[in-house]
Amino acid sequence: MSILSRIASWIAGSDADAPERLPSPDELVLLMRPNGEPEAQFFREMLEQGGIGALVKNRDPVSAQSGGMGPAWAYELWVLRKDLRSARELLEPD
Repeated sequence: MSILSRIASWIAGSDADAPERLPSPDELVLLMRPNGEPEAQFFREMLEQGGIGALVKNRDPVSAQSGGMGPAWAYELWVLRKDLRSARELLEPD
């Protein structure tokens, strides 16, 4: 690595020689895309009853801004990375 590229990476705040960091266990990760808000809220409640916090996101800006129910494709269910495996196990049918 040349001195100029080292200076550029230092200014940018990254170091090419540094090891890659592991993802944070407290980072939100996408668990699933339910089919609409009722299903998303149902799964969120199931997770919370199992002791797993979950967040429902509405990706449709129009319905999210107006507070109305959005289209079925717009909903996502997010959990903390550390809870991802438990959440999948809880929602998977036997």
